[in-house]
Amino acid sequence: MKVGFLGFGEAAYELSNGLRKEGLKHIKAYDVMISHKTAGALIKKRAEEADVQLVASVRELITDMDVLFVAVPASKALEVSLNIRSELKGESFLYVDVSASNPSIKQEIEKELEKVNIPFVDAAMLGPLPVYKHKVPISASGNGIQEFIDKMTPYHMNISEVGSKAGDASAIKLIRSIFMKGIVGLYLETLQASETYNVSQEVLSSLAETMDSHNFMDTLNRLVTSSAIHAERRAYELQNSVDMLKEVGINSDLTKAAKEKLVELSEMAAVHLQGEKPANWKDVLNYYRA
Repeated sequence: MKVGFLGFGEAAYELSNGLRKEGLKHIKAYDVMISHKTAGALIKKRAEEADVQLVASVRELITDMDVLFVAVPASKALEVSLNIRSELKGESFLYVDVSASNPSIKQEIEKELEKVNIPFVDAAMLGPLPVYKHKVPISASGNGIQEFIDKMTPYHMNISEVGSKAGDASAIKLIRSIFMKGIVGLYLETLQASETYNVSQEVLSSLAETMDSHNFMDTLNRLVTSSAIHAERRAYELQNSVDMLKEVGINSDLTKAAKEKLVELSEMAAVHLQGEKPANWKDVLNYYRA
């Protein structure tokens, strides 16, 4: 098995480190930043630590290759795929894009690669790579999914097929990011406020007691369904929170956005709610579709 990485940042470094320990011997990589004064030094250091051969060009990378992991910034994913296609001279390998590109970009990449008989995998890594390395949970889709599973499962990669259509895996990652990245902003806004008012211990203890009392799905259902009934009151309360943060000069953008979402929900619930609490979150979403 011969594996290559186009882009040798943290993702490629952690994956290759883990695969090496599984006994995969042939790993090479190319990164456009290899000659950069500071970034290049880090790339070389990581490659040495992971025992990965650095090559000087895309052309050299894709020659004699079984699986190519493309780990580039999302904004460059399509451009990079077209560049790789232009370098082909009859080679065939599995193209695995692990970037956080939009589903439509993944679909366009797959469409273009199909013209040159290169199978494509849209791979979304759903966990911290420094913790999981090559065993990070990966949701994958695309026309090359079965080949990906067959080739990489023997090296204990944790791959789940989520659909044959490119973009399905990326949709999961990007939707998950709404919560996982968005909650960090809420954490920061909450912590800034609690520290400013010198009540962090009390606030965090209260939040921990509430959030630790039930599992994630129970908490999600309880908060969403109860808000359908109490959205107007909760929006008013959040406006008071916004006003409070403004008084002490703290940015309240996420609190404002949460308030607006509750105002929207209250307007829909007023039309569609018949005096009964919704059974689950799906019932609440039906307000938006009606």
